[in-house]
Amino acid sequence: MDFINNLNTEAKIALGLVIAEKMFDNIGVEERGYNTGREALNSCWKWLEGKKIDADDLCNYIDSEDYIDVAEFANREKDIKKRYVWYSVLDAVSYTIYQAYKKEKRKFVPQVVEVIDDETLRILGENAIESGYIKIESLNDVKRYLLENYSLNDTVQANNFIKKDSLPLILETEVKFKWR
Repeated sequence: MDFINNLNTEAKIALGLVIAEKMFDNIGVEERGYNTGREALNSCWKWLEGKKIDADDLCNYIDSEDYIDVAEFANREKDIKKRYVWYSVLDAVSYTIYQAYKKEKRKFVPQVVEVIDDETLRILGENAIESGYIKIESLNDVKRYLLENYSLNDTVQANNFIKKDSLPLILETEVKFKWR
C-alpha cells in the first residue's frame, strides 16, 4: 500500500473509512456493539465532511470510561473473522482521531492515539484482504479514484472535504490495478 504516501490527508482518512464500512457490513444490526460501531463510523464521516466534532469526542468511540467502545468490542469478539471487522473499524476510527488531533494542533493526545500513523492504514488494508471479506481487486477502484482526485497535501485544509457519497463503493469486480 505504498500509494498511501501519494494521498492527501483527507484521502487517507477516506480510504480507511471506506475499508471499514465494507468490513462493517459483516456485523448484523442485532449484534452487540453494532450501534456503537455505526455511530463511530458515522461521526468520523461527519468530521471528514467538515462537521464540528472534537477529537476528544471521537476518541470516546475507541477509549470510553464505560468500556462501551469499538476497542472493547474488538477485544471481546470470539469469532476470528468478525474480530477482523472490529479491528478494521478500530483502525479507521483511530486514524480519523489521529488526524483530528493534528488538525486541532494538540501537543498532547491520549495514549491510545500516540501509536497511530500512516502505517495503521497499511495494516488496515492488509488485514481487510487477509480476512477474506475484501478482495484486493475490489479496493483498486477506490485507490484509483483517490489518487486521481486527491493529490498530496500534508494537512487537512479548510473546505477541502470528502463526502462519503462521492466515493466509489467497493465492489467485487475485476480491475487491473495493483494495490501496492
